[in-house]
Amino acid sequence: MTTPWDALVDSYDSKKITRRLWIRDDVYVAAVRDLFNEGGTLLDVGCGAGSISLPLSAQFRVHSLDFSRSMLDRVRMRAEESGSEISAVHADSGQIPFKDHVFDGTLCKFALWPVPDPEETMREMVRVTKKDGTIVIVEVDRKQNGYALSLRSKAIYRAYIAIKRLNGEDHAHTWKVIQETTGGNPKINLDFARDVLTDCGCEIVHVDTSIKEMISGILSRICGDIESNGYFLIGAKK
Repeated sequence: MTTPWDALVDSYDSKKITRRLWIRDDVYVAAVRDLFNEGGTLLDVGCGAGSISLPLSAQFRVHSLDFSRSMLDRVRMRAEESGSEISAVHADSGQIPFKDHVFDGTLCKFALWPVPDPEETMREMVRVTKKDGTIVIVEVDRKQNGYALSLRSKAIYRAYIAIKRLNGEDHAHTWKVIQETTGGNPKINLDFARDVLTDCGCEIVHVDTSIKEMISGILSRICGDIESNGYFLIGAKK
């Protein structure tokens, strides 16, 4: 079964120059790496094309989970190219196919907002994490302003999309379908993540609300929205 995300593989591939213009994936990796114990087992929930799974596989035993088979195919391809060892898992994040207390750590980067029930996904992440293990979530805090863009951002983004269309990359319809399906999940915010993790019996050990400024690529900086539409990173111990 195909999903809208299958059409967006290139947009999530850190090897693509268009992605690097917007996002510095290396900063994401550095931001989460030290929250986990080196050499442990990690589950990357909603791994996409592996932009964070692949670099982390140099220090951890990584399982990459996603609902898009095309994303997982790209993970496997990039892993083979780099000689990385990654286990690709095709599954729904609301029903993670592992027993309780399996992983030393679980990670979810911008993969809560697309799912029907983000709380269910978070509880599944906690379930499969070992006692004293770490759960890390990176998301957009939609409580701030619903992820609105400035006029300058909209103008630059439209120009960027126009150029991609000239190259035969037009995903406007795909994104429209995704947005209509998810509604952007306005419940996703730092307070929500903190409350769910705490309710699962976890201790919050790390919060970072400055991560957007650090990960923004050159086009993001030109857009000037670095300080708005805040991102957050939250880490918890089970």
